[in-house]
Amino acid sequence: MGDVLSSGPDRPPWRPSRRLTAVTAAVVSSAVIVVGIVAVVNEPDGRRPRAPESPSAAAPSGSAFPHGPDAPVGAGQTPGLVIAGAPLPRDATLIRRDRSAGAGPSTVVLRRSDGSGSLGRHGAVVTFPVAAPSRGSPVRVGEVSGRALAREVVWPVAGSYARVRGDLPRSELIAVAAATRVASGRPRVEAPRGLSVAATGTLWPVHVNETRYSSRVTGETDELSGGLTFTGVARCGGFEDALYATGAQPAGTVHGRPAVLTSAFGGNGALAWEPAPGVVAYVGYSGAHLDRGAVDALRRLAARTRLLSPAQWRTTGPWTSDQTNDLGRPD
Repeated sequence: MGDVLSSGPDRPPWRPSRRLTAVTAAVVSSAVIVVGIVAVVNEPDGRRPRAPESPSAAAPSGSAFPHGPDAPVGAGQTPGLVIAGAPLPRDATLIRRDRSAGAGPSTVVLRRSDGSGSLGRHGAVVTFPVAAPSRGSPVRVGEVSGRALAREVVWPVAGSYARVRGDLPRSELIAVAAATRVASGRPRVEAPRGLSVAATGTLWPVHVNETRYSSRVTGETDELSGGLTFTGVARCGGFEDALYATGAQPAGTVHGRPAVLTSAFGGNGALAWEPAPGVVAYVGYSGAHLDRGAVDALRRLAARTRLLSPAQWRTTGPWTSDQTNDLGRPD
């Protein structure tokens, strides 16, 4: 998902529909530095909103989505995320669908088993397959020779290569590598002592549920400028792998969950947290420089977010874009 979540030059999160041109004109004209958070190249399809789960579940286009409790995240489900109290523009919700994600690399997410591990902190992500390493210092992984760089180890296994990336000491990363085997093309890890498996799945997400707002309607123009504010939810290991690759700093909690501040999701910055194992939620923006004021604004917006069940998400009328969600592709 390079155009959505790239860590390269920042670009606006999407090519707006004609009905949203007026809302996003300021972003197109003034936020050249973020010209590729999202580039939508397909015509929208699947605009078939369904009936809400309850009378209070839906927010008609242009109205503020009501406050309410987070919907529980069911097994295998990807929820939606909105900012309660902010008017929801027409065509603001989008499902980015990658039909090839299931055929790509797979991941195993590990965390410290003493409870200190959380999204992007005190853990590691194993990915298979990845490209052969071209640099790094030699290390032994069991009976084979691998290569180690800062925060990662790559080694040969099952006719290809696997990678473990995380913020654990190198000795622990090597122990995770040595405890990894491949079955039916997917990595399996017998977690070393002190670690536990938190989630398994694809490297990049099959679906990313996203919402776009003008920052003006969120009430945070003073800190975020008049650019775009976006939210997203996805289920995959690539998001956490990218956090370890690019670095992330602790940012308190969101709804009681440890959060991190990162630029891995594009734009000027984003606040990310894990509402359920293997599920990453985030709120970010494109506009003003990322400073303490902008971080405080992201915290306030994150506190206002509300997770929607798949049925509630459908009431927003999301449209679907088939594309490649390539964050975390092997390099």
